[in-house]
Amino acid sequence: MTIPRPWLEARYALVHGEDSDGRGEAVAGWKAVHVDPEWEVFSFTVCAEGCPWPEVLNALCESAPLGADRVVLVPQADNLLEKAKELPSAVKQTLQSPLPGTRLLLVARGALSAGPGKILGAKPFSEWNQQGRVLKVGALDPKEAAAWIQDAASGLGLRLDSGVAARIAARMGGNPGILRRTLEVLDLLADGRSVSLDQVDQATFRLGEQNAFAWTKAWQGGQIALALQALRLALEDDPSSSGPLVLLGQARREAERLCRLAEARRLGLKDRPELLAALGLNPRQDFLLDGYVRVLGRIGPEGALRLLALVNQTDLDLKGQAIARSVTPLLNLTTAFCRAWGN
Repeated sequence: MTIPRPWLEARYALVHGEDSDGRGEAVAGWKAVHVDPEWEVFSFTVCAEGCPWPEVLNALCESAPLGADRVVLVPQADNLLEKAKELPSAVKQTLQSPLPGTRLLLVARGALSAGPGKILGAKPFSEWNQQGRVLKVGALDPKEAAAWIQDAASGLGLRLDSGVAARIAARMGGNPGILRRTLEVLDLLADGRSVSLDQVDQATFRLGEQNAFAWTKAWQGGQIALALQALRLALEDDPSSSGPLVLLGQARREAERLCRLAEARRLGLKDRPELLAALGLNPRQDFLLDGYVRVLGRIGPEGALRLLALVNQTDLDLKGQAIARSVTPLLNLTTAFCRAWGN
């Protein structure tokens, strides 16, 4: 990935987007420019994930060694950038007129919008955007994705048959991180260094569990059209009764985790390790916790219970309609989960 020089040199900057690899590369590049390795221990501060604005301001106000700047990294600033109108006046002042001898990098794991009322459409971030201080590492459009896949495959020494790049882009979307992982899987499958359409079918989501993953990923992003398309593909690829049950199992897992989180909160659990254990997640799945916290904050414990009840009702409906094979219960379930997870 080529990172624009103006962004790298910006003393106050923002990176956002779903590409985790791209975010990591951007953060490493910015840090290399702004952090003096000799004074890093004394001048570089990493804020806690999900921290409030006062913690960021306090970090910026900490003293640094003579001749060094105080550099602050906020590794997960999504909660700080949700509502443009709710930025505290002291924060706006600092972002518009940075404190002397300070540098700041905000990292948002989701893609931010520049529309009316959105964070990138309001000052000071609208000005940051115009000044090249905002870097997006999100999804590629279909044409860009296909070209990106061709270049990445060449870098791995893979030869893609005709139509392979387009099919991968259509199946997996435009997230560079996901596309990179897909090519890594194909790299293992391609003994002769040539990738065929059949191998793409083996490696991508049009296979049982992966179909369910594509469906889940779509409604977790609030993308109703993609979720319904993934639902149709899943049912087409597995016309047996097991297909809907695999999808239902994915939905039940997510609803149950929300309910467990609500119960853990009710019992007073607050530490991340305790919450992870309550949800049945391991430490490597820590990144999933923030999503569940966000959804539960939106729909509340009652909403989580309603989702679980809908899963149970859908299970009964599917079993009762085994002969008629109506897809209406799954359509209703998809819509409900999209509304719960979508921003």
